[in-house]
Amino acid sequence: MATIEMRTDDVVMGRYRLIWVERDEVVGEVEQSLSGICHVVPVGPHWSPMKSFARDYENPDAALEDIRQYFARR
Repeated sequence: MATIEMRTDDVVMGRYRLIWVERDEVVGEVEQSLSGICHVVPVGPHWSPMKSFARDYENPDAALEDIRQYFARR
């Protein structure tokens, strides 16, 4: 099972990096708009069914939970 953590981006406000802990690798980002809505942006080669993440999330934690479920079987 892959462990995914979310870390605040030090440069861009409202951006969070999704880190695959065991590989110390960024696998995506969560971008939060000024209205608070979040979107997942893929990074790297580990994504295939990206359509399942092409939706709005209420907050970064909701996006993180969805990503953790996706990577749970990796």
